[in-house]
Amino acid sequence: MKTDEKKTEYLCIGLLAHVDAGKTTLSEAILHRTGAIRSAGRVDHGDAFLDTDAMERDRGITIFSKQASFTTHPAQR
Repeated sequence: MKTDEKKTEYLCIGLLAHVDAGKTTLSEAILHRTGAIRSAGRVDHGDAFLDTDAMERDRGITIFSKQASFTTHPAQR
């Protein structure tokens, strides 16, 4: 690798917790804070970014596991 090339670093985050522990809320906050989404949604309002299934939006709960990605900047590390 050349000295002027930047090495890409990856970080994998998994969230596992009891029902109603705030997993989606935390995910929304991370995505919002890193600029991946404009505003953090809420499960109970039916506007959570990760709750894409109609059944999830209708029932106000997260049912299916999801994945999302975001980019960090050197100042955030």
